[in-house]
Amino acid sequence: MDTDETLAAYGAASCEKKERAMAGPLDGLVVIDASWGMPAAVSTMMLADYGARVIKVERPGGGPDAGANIRKSTDRGKWSVEADPHTDEGRAIIRGLVANADVFVESFGVGKADALGLGYDELHAQFPELVYVSVTGYGNVGPHAERPGYEALLNARLGQMAEQEGHRDGPIFMGHPTVSYGTAFITTIGILSALRARKINGAGQKLDTSLLDGMLAIASMNWWWNEKDISYLARSVTQKGFGNKRLITDPFQCADGKWLVVHTGGPGAYKRTMDILGFGDRTQTIDGPEMAVPLDEVELDIARNQVPQAFKQRNRDEWLEMLHADDIAALPLNHPEDIFADDQVQFAGVPIELPDEDYGTIQQVGPVIRFEKSKPATPVPAPKVGEHNSRTDEIARSDVWAPLPDNSEKVTRPLQGVKILDFSSYFATGFGARLLSDLGAEVIKIEPLIGDQMRPLGDLFEGANRGKRNIALDLRKPEGQEIAHRLVAEADVVMHNYRPGKAEKIGLGYETLKAINPDVIYAYLPGFGSAGPKSSLKSFAPMVSGMVGLNFEGSGRGNLPIRRVIGNEDLYNGFLGAVTVLLALNHRLNTGETQSVESPQLHSSLFVVSEHSATLDGKAIPAHELDADQTGWSPLYRLYRTNDGWIAIAVFGNAAFVRLVEALGRPELATDARFTTHTDRSANADALAETLTDLFAGLDSESAFKLLDNNSVPVEIPL
Repeated sequence: MDTDETLAAYGAASCEKKERAMAGPLDGLVVIDASWGMPAAVSTMMLADYGARVIKVERPGGGPDAGANIRKSTDRGKWSVEADPHTDEGRAIIRGLVANADVFVESFGVGKADALGLGYDELHAQFPELVYVSVTGYGNVGPHAERPGYEALLNARLGQMAEQEGHRDGPIFMGHPTVSYGTAFITTIGILSALRARKINGAGQKLDTSLLDGMLAIASMNWWWNEKDISYLARSVTQKGFGNKRLITDPFQCADGKWLVVHTGGPGAYKRTMDILGFGDRTQTIDGPEMAVPLDEVELDIARNQVPQAFKQRNRDEWLEMLHADDIAALPLNHPEDIFADDQVQFAGVPIELPDEDYGTIQQVGPVIRFEKSKPATPVPAPKVGEHNSRTDEIARSDVWAPLPDNSEKVTRPLQGVKILDFSSYFATGFGARLLSDLGAEVIKIEPLIGDQMRPLGDLFEGANRGKRNIALDLRKPEGQEIAHRLVAEADVVMHNYRPGKAEKIGLGYETLKAINPDVIYAYLPGFGSAGPKSSLKSFAPMVSGMVGLNFEGSGRGNLPIRRVIGNEDLYNGFLGAVTVLLALNHRLNTGETQSVESPQLHSSLFVVSEHSATLDGKAIPAHELDADQTGWSPLYRLYRTNDGWIAIAVFGNAAFVRLVEALGRPELATDARFTTHTDRSANADALAETLTDLFAGLDSESAFKLLDNNSVPVEIPL
């Protein structure tokens, strides 16, 4: 019996054994989360959202973030068990949990898990089927491995702060935690891939991810090819917009003071937009892809200087109506808390309401992936620290996730043997398929005879399509559809991002393909969803990011929105698309059941503001907020000016604060009643920031770095 036959037979048997409906595709999976920090917490939140039993290991009494707003979202659906890994008793508790787990996640730091007796080698010897996940700052080896692993410091050291646009000169603290989300996504992708490999090979393995990996994954779009030490966005004749590229993707303020964002990437959309704005008589009509023809001098001046003024002549709703009537991509620009009231978001049922001790009832972004069959339950609120200490005997692995019996055909890459057909255009869905190709899947890109509309944007096209095979088909013709159907008959997954109704017209609808291949997974990644008030609208990055609030999240308190943040729905939807397919593949492997799955760009964009919550009347409950000067989230996690530049610090906990003030020659600040505890420092944040501003202003950056670094205070000099 070959591998596919073994999987099919085992899936059918597993399906017969099931005694209850699955609560999501990860039902029965047990995950022990001994990590700290946002990336791993978001990753395990995703696992919990889709049915896994996630047990969060917390220090006794909880850490300084036990009452933080971010915990309301990132720890929802999890259990909490107290255990101190630095004590024999705590390590025994953790080992007892791991004995009944499928996945163990840690972020102790390089070499620290080994020192605690909780390293991979020791646990793997005891529990060979365990998937062991280590999340670090820069990886477990390499020249930066020992550097402090905080997102802000990595952004400073590696130049992300220099690339982020802002309202002032100098490095900009990134208000949107794109690296944390990128790391969370690739961690989840790695876990789900390792679980598939374990199912087939019978053994667990170690998975290393890092903030550096997350940053590089995010860089797949703008830094795909680097020959001049500048990104794709900056590689043009001007820093405004996309230079002389025949493309507009910017936010614009309207007559009523509200903002919208436009994207002219669709066929003929640039010229139609110029017609609506009154510049049609001075704009060329281009046959074929508009972006392939650069703007001339007159057109360039119009696009970058006159268009912003033109939008101020009408109110936002009027512009949106006119643009949508001509099939031009345009959306409102919102604050994160505004998105819960959006008609499409409400239609999709993404917001969830959870009871909360502080606010009564709160709104959050709930699970964002839609499953035809393996639908997850609504998450429960985040636990109190130690809430499940007495329930550890209830934790048990499920046979559903057990390795296949006696399968002789092993895989050397996690997705070896998986065939994926990528019918998408532009970046997002193609990027998701590329991530799956990186993991060993055979991906075939099918594009029209004239080519993908994104081909003129070489960096983006390469970033989304490396490692694939390619075939060009005219799917409007029967012979093209017939070839596509032959490919579908042998495929495991079909991915596309056509607007609703288009796939059915060209023979690629779900019911049609399911009749050809009942085992196929149908992954649909549209802009807004298969149905709903906005489902027919065009979607391009970074529009949906603006719609869910990223432009305001990155702008700083009280400021006008910035043009864009690093990270957008194209990248995030690619990540989410890969997660979606992997969830469906694992579900099929465990149960023999196939289905259609849907993860729109809107939903992926909502997911990356899910650390924030809101009250039922729309008041924001932010997990963090960038200050007006775009220097940071708090006095101890931010940028400071020195007398010759800048310094970035990340100081968490009382011990680190003591080391900071000692290094700066002000040890008495550690016993100052305003700053003694985390609570005190939060209540007197302005005073603390003012004190540190004065201290750093008297130092040059190199001296400040040496003082702090030599005293084990997390610090970097921004590039």
